[in-house]
Amino acid sequence: MRIEQYTSKEKLPALMKGSYYHSAEFFHLLEDSSGITPIMFVAYDGDEELGHMLAILKRDLRLLPPGIYHWCSIYGEGVYSEKCTDRNTLFHHFMQRLIKALDMRYLFIEVRHITDPRTTYRTFSRFGFVPRDDTRIYISLHSRNPEERLSRAYRAHIRRATERGVTYSQATGAEEIKEGMKLLKKYYASKISRYFAPTDLLHKILLGSTQESPDARMFTVRNKEGKMIGCSICLYSEERVYLLYSCGLRKSHPLLYPGIMSVWAAIEDAHKRGIPHFEFAVSGAPLRKNTGFRNFILNFGGKQVSTIRWYRYRWMWINKILRKIYV
Repeated sequence: MRIEQYTSKEKLPALMKGSYYHSAEFFHLLEDSSGITPIMFVAYDGDEELGHMLAILKRDLRLLPPGIYHWCSIYGEGVYSEKCTDRNTLFHHFMQRLIKALDMRYLFIEVRHITDPRTTYRTFSRFGFVPRDDTRIYISLHSRNPEERLSRAYRAHIRRATERGVTYSQATGAEEIKEGMKLLKKYYASKISRYFAPTDLLHKILLGSTQESPDARMFTVRNKEGKMIGCSICLYSEERVYLLYSCGLRKSHPLLYPGIMSVWAAIEDAHKRGIPHFEFAVSGAPLRKNTGFRNFILNFGGKQVSTIRWYRYRWMWINKILRKIYV
């Protein structure tokens, strides 16, 4: 077995299908985006692919505290072929190559959305990763109508907003997407703990998506005068919809419930298209057990699933101290 490392789309070979987070299409978009460098690790047995994993190197300018920050994110374990009999060992080799590839600029590695934390626990422990309890919240759209899962208060809020002339729809044109992106960027500018992807990357994903097989969609919420008061962006991967970002002008339009309507527009669209699961990509700060945002999304009828988010910091002495606290 050999593992190849690719940082250029010109050299990236054809890859097997799987999670969008580890796809060649996502790699191409990331490479053309500012502040992001993708690394694809591909394992071969001879000329046959055994699996691949995409790591996303991010660079972000923060004002508080001021500086340019570098870190690495991985969403899920990767994609593996049916002939790969030992995925845990292959994942171990992927992580080993990633750690060697990163230089001293990168503050930490974050791994999230692991399907079964038990299968990867040994690998993370060997490399000194620090586990933190996390929560994934999703809604099953195949067993019941999403309206039945809403809390009584949210059902009333949606009804009142509709009676007051609020409408929502999918953004299709470039100008409408640009308007929604401006609203989202302004909203997340004050969210220090939330990372907002480069707008050029989101533009390319949204404009490149098709109705038949979408990669992402934007939904906009407007009042009866036609002003945009809410917006949300969803990513589609393996019969699952991930709500990446959502916002609403709640302070200026409190009686129209734009924050609720922006999320509801995405949930209702996923249900109409027959997608079985809707998941919130972010369910609140992992270091806090109770957050207002988590309570907000639970009112849509979501189910909480305990999981683990893994971190490995640049300084091993920090990892050792944190592992004594949390392991």
